[in-house]
Amino acid sequence: MQFFGVLVVSIALFGAVTPTRAEAMPNCGDVLRQSIALTADLECPGVTGLVIGANGVNLDLNGHRLNGSPALSLTGVDGTTIRNGTIPGNIVAADATSTRFVDMAVGRQSSNAVYDWTGTTSVTFLRSKLDMWRLFCGARCHLLRSTFTMNQIGATHLIIQGDQGQTNWINHVGAVQADIVNTRLNPLTVGGSERLTIRDSELDGFEVIATGRLELLRNTFSGGNWLGVHRPVNGVIRGNRFEKMKSAGLFVDPKETLTGPLVIERNTFADNAGDGLRIDIPVPLDITVRKNTSENNGQYGMWATAGTVKDGGKNVSNNDALGCFTIVCS
Repeated sequence: MQFFGVLVVSIALFGAVTPTRAEAMPNCGDVLRQSIALTADLECPGVTGLVIGANGVNLDLNGHRLNGSPALSLTGVDGTTIRNGTIPGNIVAADATSTRFVDMAVGRQSSNAVYDWTGTTSVTFLRSKLDMWRLFCGARCHLLRSTFTMNQIGATHLIIQGDQGQTNWINHVGAVQADIVNTRLNPLTVGGSERLTIRDSELDGFEVIATGRLELLRNTFSGGNWLGVHRPVNGVIRGNRFEKMKSAGLFVDPKETLTGPLVIERNTFADNAGDGLRIDIPVPLDITVRKNTSENNGQYGMWATAGTVKDGGKNVSNNDALGCFTIVCS
């Protein structure tokens, strides 16, 4: 009787206790205005899968697959999170700010999927796997602790950071501002029209298409044809290792485009088939070479066109086939 009395009082104060109602499984084309978790795969061949229709929606795929044409549509919404599942089909996003994909697989192997997200769209991929032909993220794209295989990626501001220890493949990386940090990457070209920063990463040899400031800091570049630096305005190349390239380790030829200082210092050029460092420019430019080490290169350890660069001193050549040219090496 005492328990019954307590129950009556509780009901009087707080109302009857009812179990939480589970959300129903959505249908193809549904507009989501509140968070939901899938209970099964949702396959929508030839039609839209789901539409995000409000800010702050969390879509938990709950280990399931969402597919359609497009699989997911986001327009003019903020703070959407999609997690824990697979979206093999296309996604349409326009002015979708602060979008997050967490623990996701997006795209499919051997797919020619193109993701052209427009406007102020900003997106973060966390612990996710991306497999697609092209990803243009709009305003901002952040790949964090994810793995990816694609032909092209671009955004106004692009950040690639961390890759779970695997080598990632992107043929062409481009942005207004690009940051590649703590990443293993095998590209063909990497560019940033205002600023390109690559630091604490492992990359193959490739071409740097940087038409603004260039910062290469504490990286290892290995095994490609060369690391080609062609069009920077200014910058710093410091503390890197250029090794086992099929031609020169670092090949710099900015010609007349360099308007500010470019400093090349404290790098190691080792075991390259050609020169360790080669600077090939027709006119004197504001390039300083100092405190670098070259070793076991097949031709010159460090080579520069006569009278075109500033020798900052303390460069060292060890066991290079031809020593150094115009750069003084001890």
